[in-house]
Amino acid sequence: MASFNSSVEGVSTTFGWNLTFYPVNKEKNQYAAAVNFIHEGSPAAKAGFKRGDIILSINDEEITPDNYTDLYYKPTLKVSLGKLQENIIVSQNKSIELTAVNIYENPIICDSVYEFNGKKVGYLAYTSFDLKSINPLIEIGKKFKAEGIEELVLDLRYNGGGYVITENVLASMFAPQEAVSSKKVFEKEIYNSYLSESYQKQGESLETRFTTEFNYPEVEVNASTKDANIGLKKIYGLIGSGSASASEALLGGLMPYTNVRLIGTQTHGKYCTGWMLSAEEMYEKCPQELKNWGIYVMVSIYQNADGKTPCMPDGLIPDIQIEDDPIQAYQIGDVNEPLLKQALTEAGRSYETDGVRSRSAASPHFKALPPVKTPLFGKRIQLIPPFVSSHSK
Repeated sequence: MASFNSSVEGVSTTFGWNLTFYPVNKEKNQYAAAVNFIHEGSPAAKAGFKRGDIILSINDEEITPDNYTDLYYKPTLKVSLGKLQENIIVSQNKSIELTAVNIYENPIICDSVYEFNGKKVGYLAYTSFDLKSINPLIEIGKKFKAEGIEELVLDLRYNGGGYVITENVLASMFAPQEAVSSKKVFEKEIYNSYLSESYQKQGESLETRFTTEFNYPEVEVNASTKDANIGLKKIYGLIGSGSASASEALLGGLMPYTNVRLIGTQTHGKYCTGWMLSAEEMYEKCPQELKNWGIYVMVSIYQNADGKTPCMPDGLIPDIQIEDDPIQAYQIGDVNEPLLKQALTEAGRSYETDGVRSRSAASPHFKALPPVKTPLFGKRIQLIPPFVSSHSK
């Protein structure tokens, strides 16, 4: 359980990369891996990997459905590199060896400010709603506020979820100041009849209201967004199949208050909230065999202030559909990266037409490999109420 708790806080033994797998040879069932992004300070970063780099083999073997997860879970690797040449992936005849290390993977992978046409637009690329990133996120909010940002590009295309606390912190910075000051309803949870009655008996509200103070000693969170509300008029949400749970909830929860424009591809469609319980919390006398085990229990469905769950049943639908294609090698935060480029174009930035068309190495007739999911993917973690935890055994 300790290792799982660490992993949902972003600490794990890792190479520090996030990958998309492209099919390259149908007859051989062979794939290539393209780097989506790299965590700072990781083995992959120290080896010089960056978005768009292509991996062709693992330990001298072709990448297949049987071994592709080794790129995440093996303790050591030797990988060979490829490159895109005339729309075909070919070998570079170069290999790199890596050893996984236990590190914190900071989910804040980019924050920037772009200025054009007399306006400033902020950009935040965020990959998981962990607790450790709360205070750095607040500092970014203060920076955006000081810069006079009124529009924000919020890149959640690789963010599969995390803690409700962190979601609420971001909401308090991104929602209109009036909604936060008057503590309007941000979201509400819909439980089964048993839990709804339990909450009612304890006088607990099923609503989450905007606030600026976040004090949760049980998870060592003590933060304030009092001076960090940015004053946004519009949010451009960059989304994809890797956007789930808390990502979908944040965007959906802001929709009644803020102009939210979605760019990318359809999200995952994970609209439930859950509790994390260790075996020792569930048993008065925990069996030895279960002491290192835990369970994530989905207990509710969230709704926004309008009583809607926009990602039900199959995910958020983009207003503008653009495929994420990391193999084009535009870095996260580069104004020419296709999803960000579209958002900045919507915000009024002008681009010269270069005649270059987006391309993809993936064959539409060859089934893609499922992505390797992080421990937080598909989870929207709510702290267990005291009246529940005291009766859980």
